[in-house]
Amino acid sequence: MSVLSFLIFTLPGCGGSSSPPPPPLPPPKPTITSSPPTTAAEGVAYSYQLAATSSDSSAITFSLTASPSGATLSGNTVSWTPTHGESRVSNSFTVTATTAAGGSATQSWSVTPNGTVNITALAAYRTPSGSINVAPQWPVNVNYPAALVPQPDGSLQRLQGAANSDASFSIPNVPAGYYWLEINPNANYWTIASYDVIGRPPATTTQSTTTFTSSISGINPSSTAGDFFLTQTDLDDSFSPAFGEIPANSTTFTSSLPVTSTIDWTQVTTLYLGQYVFTSSGNFTGYLLGPSQTVSNLAFVNGATDPINATLSSSPTVSLPLSISGSAWAALASSADPETPSPTLSDYAVFAQPYATDRLALSPSGLLLGPDLILLAPTLPPAANSVPVPASYACGFSVAPLNAPLSGLGVAAITTDVDYGTLSYGDPYPSAWPRMFQYGQISTVTFPRPNSTATDSFLVTNKQTTALPTGPVAPLLGPVQSATLNGGSFLQSATLSTTAVTINWNPTSIGQPYGYLVQVYQLGTLPSGGTGYALAGIHGTAKTSVAIPFLSSGNTYVSAILAGSDANANIETKPFRRQIPMAESAVVSAPFVIQ
Repeated sequence: MSVLSFLIFTLPGCGGSSSPPPPPLPPPKPTITSSPPTTAAEGVAYSYQLAATSSDSSAITFSLTASPSGATLSGNTVSWTPTHGESRVSNSFTVTATTAAGGSATQSWSVTPNGTVNITALAAYRTPSGSINVAPQWPVNVNYPAALVPQPDGSLQRLQGAANSDASFSIPNVPAGYYWLEINPNANYWTIASYDVIGRPPATTTQSTTTFTSSISGINPSSTAGDFFLTQTDLDDSFSPAFGEIPANSTTFTSSLPVTSTIDWTQVTTLYLGQYVFTSSGNFTGYLLGPSQTVSNLAFVNGATDPINATLSSSPTVSLPLSISGSAWAALASSADPETPSPTLSDYAVFAQPYATDRLALSPSGLLLGPDLILLAPTLPPAANSVPVPASYACGFSVAPLNAPLSGLGVAAITTDVDYGTLSYGDPYPSAWPRMFQYGQISTVTFPRPNSTATDSFLVTNKQTTALPTGPVAPLLGPVQSATLNGGSFLQSATLSTTAVTINWNPTSIGQPYGYLVQVYQLGTLPSGGTGYALAGIHGTAKTSVAIPFLSSGNTYVSAILAGSDANANIETKPFRRQIPMAESAVVSAPFVIQ
């Protein structure tokens, strides 16, 4: 029997089933036709009127889908007043336009408002009862502080600031990016931010003559001359109201000292008195603190005769093993200067810092005595020392023209490794006060003056302040490497036909700097009437390159690069903060002439 197989196909057509209709076309997207303004300023209202069209003519609404805090959208208007925190940084916006039919489109943009740079000078007096902040006064009728903003043509636009009622200083309308913050004509910092300046200026009053009469007992007699009596204050150690050499075999010290100054002596609350014993033991020759006394609750009167009466008593004794890696310090100068450098002297000290326990306080006047309470310091023998004061004077120096001989400062340059053994000295101060050790080496470099038979000399410094050493004292920071000036060697004289001068360098090979100070010195007539170099500007930067502003044709210059390391400072935001360990290492250029 046969079997028949059939394939049956159903074809669409009349009387068959149909597929679903295609989906409707999406609504057309609107087109945002307006362009947002991209400039703004801190504290100034910013407004953007949105506009959009749609091919289907349907109604359009707007929404703000991304924006900085405080920005609002009302109808088709974006409104915003940039805050200080939103200024000088990029702020992103996104708006969405939506039609009644459901079509949508977005527009995104960013705005970086110009902002106000706020400078706050914190003047802090350190007292036994804590810190007292005093509002300093900015000079009047001067054109600084200011922001110097680089322009596309290489010039600098000066944006002038103004003092506020709280003694802070504001510079408005500063654009984003780096600029020179000019604190004074010789201090410029390459920064992107505002920062506060820390200091401790002395209190001042009208000038008067105050006479201090001292009568001190409790001196340990010495069979030979050389011991020294020193009084330090809690206000300003740039001057002592009672000091001097102690005669041999004396158990007392007396003096009468008239002081004509603007120092407000009524602000002095505490005196630190000490007998510094001249000691020569092994490799060490210097002063060690002996009997001492702290005198509080003073009531000095400006312009009067103020007595200082006290009896010294024995100080608790502590010991410090001390050795100096002199060869490592001498090596710092070997390749950092245009001529063969000559390490001239070294200096060091152990000191206690009163009151401030979280930072290294700065001397209020930039002078060399304070605010340290010296415990140990080297010195030359009294007969050879024209400044027999127990203080690390040389550690206060930095790079500078050498216009007078260095005499009576520090000790002969320590260029070999020296072990001083264990030194014992008095330390009567509270245990909470930090004990610090500072070391400094000064070298001198002499080079020919261009177009002259004369020569000029500069001090070149390497120094550091640390906690008390537990091993040989060696450099924490070296000078910058491979510095160039307009592409040529920093250490070779140059004659330039342009005032556009750029200095580049590589970082130090020893230590990690937080920033650099590029100093510029100009050859000219000195106040004394002679010819020499004077400071023309200081430019601070965290970069390894700087374009030097304010140079002019027809002048001769020398530059120096100071590398600095510090546990707290940031050269762009807080350059004057200090915390140990800190160090400075310098290199000086050869002269360069701008025709």
